[in-house]
Amino acid sequence: MVTAENKTRAGRRHQILRTAKRIFSEKGFHNASVADIIDEAGIARGTFYLYFTNKRDIFDKLLTNLLEELDQRICPVDLTEGKPEPLEQMRDNIRRVLELAMKEPELIQILLHHTTGLDQRSAEAVRTFYDKVLQLIERSLELGMQMGLVRSCSARITASCILGTMKEVLNTLTSDDTTPPQLDVMVEEILHYGLHGVSRSPEVFVTKR
Repeated sequence: MVTAENKTRAGRRHQILRTAKRIFSEKGFHNASVADIIDEAGIARGTFYLYFTNKRDIFDKLLTNLLEELDQRICPVDLTEGKPEPLEQMRDNIRRVLELAMKEPELIQILLHHTTGLDQRSAEAVRTFYDKVLQLIERSLELGMQMGLVRSCSARITASCILGTMKEVLNTLTSDDTTPPQLDVMVEEILHYGLHGVSRSPEVFVTKR
C-alpha cells in the first residue's frame, strides 16, 4: 500500500535527483559538491543523506537510469515476418533516442561530457553501453548489405562513423540554445546521412579520364 509518507519520500528523492542532474550537467561530477546539491534543492544536509550516501551514489544512479532507458530505446533490427521494414525499425530507433535527448538534455550532457575519470565500474558501464550500440549499428549495416539496401563497406568502421555522428547531433541538440529542427526532419537527415553520406550520387567521386 502506497502511503502519504511513501509518496513524500519518493517526491523528495526525485527532487534531489532532478537537482543533482542539473548541477552535474553544468559543473561536471568532479567540480560539483553535495553542498551545491543541498543548496540548490533547498534541503537540509541530513535529508540528503537519508536518500544517498554521497555524490558518487547519486551520480551513479543518474547514469544507470540513463543507460537503462537508452538500452530500452535502441532495438536490434528484427527480420521476423510481420515486423516493420528494416529501414522503418532504424528510423524508430533514431526517433526514440532523439525523443529521450529532448526530454533529458542534462542527462545526455552528463553522458557525453562528464563520465571521464569515473571509477572502473562506472567507466566500464559506459564502455559496455557504447560497445553494444556499436554492435547493433554494425549488425544493421551487415543486414542492409545482405538485402542490397546498403553499399558494400567495412561495417565496423562505418558503424563507428555513424555512432560518432549521432553523439555530435545529441550534443548539439542538448547544448545549443537555438530552436532545434522538427523531430521528423532530424530523424530523416540522420538516417539519410547514415545510409548515403553527403554525395548526390556515387559517380560524383569517380575520376573522369
